[in-house]
Amino acid sequence: MDLRYLRPWARHILTKDEARAIIRPVTIDEVKTAFFDIEEDKAPGPDGFSSGFFKAAWPVVGEVSNAIIDFFKTGRLLKQLNAILLTLIPKVRTPNSVADFRPISCCNVIYKVITKILVSRIREILELLISPSQNALSRVD
Repeated sequence: MDLRYLRPWARHILTKDEARAIIRPVTIDEVKTAFFDIEEDKAPGPDGFSSGFFKAAWPVVGEVSNAIIDFFKTGRLLKQLNAILLTLIPKVRTPNSVADFRPISCCNVIYKVITKILVSRIREILELLISPSQNALSRVD
C-alpha cells in the first residue's frame, strides 16, 4: 500500500537515524536502569520476586539482563517470565455482573523491565510525532 498521500498530514516522519535509534540493540546498562527505576515497594510478581530483590542481589542476579536482551533480539521469552496473575476486584458491595468488577494484574518484574525499556524508547521520539496540543501521552513529573 502506498502511504505517500498521508505525508501532507504527518507532523513528522522519522528519519532513518531516528528509526535506527529506537531499534538499536538493548544494552545491559539500559536493563539495569529499568530494574533500578522500579519502586521497591511495588508488589512482587507471580514468581514472588520484587524489584527490591533484584536490586539487593544485583551482583548475583544481574545475569537476568541477558534474558531480557535476548528477548529484544529474538522476540521470545520463557513462559515462566511472562506470567501474570489476574484477579477481579469488586467495585460495588454485591456485584451482579462482570461490569461490577475491576481487573487488576500482578506482573513479573522482568515483564515490567521490558515494558520500561519499550516506553523509554518510544518516549525518545514521542515529542517529534505528537502535536504539542496533544498531551495525553506526555509524562508529568
